[in-house]
Amino acid sequence: MTMHYSKYIALLVLSVLPYCAQAQSAGKYIGTVQTEWLEDGRRMRLLASFSYIDPKGLQWDAPSGWVVDGASIPQVAWTFIGGPFEGKYRNASVIHDVGCDQKARPWESVHEVFYWAMLTSEVETWRAKIMYAAVYHFGPRWPRKVTVRDLPVTQAPVAREKALAEADPGSTAEIINIHARGWTLNEILTNQPEKGDFEVQVSPPPPSLTQADFEKLKDAIENSEPTASGAFSLEEIRRYRPER
Repeated sequence: MTMHYSKYIALLVLSVLPYCAQAQSAGKYIGTVQTEWLEDGRRMRLLASFSYIDPKGLQWDAPSGWVVDGASIPQVAWTFIGGPFEGKYRNASVIHDVGCDQKARPWESVHEVFYWAMLTSEVETWRAKIMYAAVYHFGPRWPRKVTVRDLPVTQAPVAREKALAEADPGSTAEIINIHARGWTLNEILTNQPEKGDFEVQVSPPPPSLTQADFEKLKDAIENSEPTASGAFSLEEIRRYRPER
């Protein structure tokens, strides 16, 4: 009986685990997407403000009057979803479009919020991961500024290294300014170099996957998702490099 009960519990856990990733999304939308088509038949203007609160509590706003066109969703994914404004993807694609236009937050964060917004819109987890893979590997990328504080002004290499610590592999760092704060009495007495804050621009690496690579990744995600033990994580999707 004990062995039979243990097997039952194990089967129950495995049946629940595939839904855990979706359950992690405590995100919510504020408002509804209200739009009007523009004369070009390609773009839409938002008639009311629309927002998304991600699972971390961060708010992503799509202001009234903003024009969206779905261009932040790469065409490599259009054959998979039919179009950026179709079905359950629409709300998430609006938030993603505006985030890519504004570039106020790192490109990695903007692409990840697209994934969480899709889960909030009840897109299947495996399908949301494929869409996330598409925007992460083929979507827009832009540089960001990082401030590395309180380093001797002679340690530019260290500043670049610190700025790249959380960047995607292959990123590059360029120091664009140093804000020196002047010598203190202790620095004068000990002959220590002046310290300052380094303003560093971190530029993302170019996309490294081909469309054929994406098809392999898509197939791998589809085949792994039915069992939680084989499911792709977002980190694995970001690090994916096919064997050549």
